[in-house]
Amino acid sequence: MRRRRNSRGSSLLEVLAAVSLFSLVASGVGVLAIGSIRQTATNRQGTAAAMLAQERLEELRGLSYAQLLPYSTTRVVNGLTYTIGHSVLEDNPAAGMKTITATVSWAGPGGAKTYVVRTIFTSITT
Repeated sequence: MRRRRNSRGSSLLEVLAAVSLFSLVASGVGVLAIGSIRQTATNRQGTAAAMLAQERLEELRGLSYAQLLPYSTTRVVNGLTYTIGHSVLEDNPAAGMKTITATVSWAGPGGAKTYVVRTIFTSITT
């Protein structure tokens, strides 16, 4: 078979090559999109954990120095359960100071994760 010089259209081989190229590009874009969605979800969970830890520290700032005792609770944010707690080290790093460690833990699709914030509270007496 001979092709005419002014023939229009594509041969079967050209169509197969174009479809193959499109498939490769589309699968690459799909993998990138899935990775981006997973990372966005992980970042959203980490941001929620940071906000919960900061909220815990703000609650503790409202307490008197003597009321700073260890505590733990759970909270559901966007369908995900976070365990929020804090520990207290007395007279650390010096007398009249407490080191507070707020910890937020959760288990999402990416596995178990933990966010930790440490701060120092002091006893102020006049």
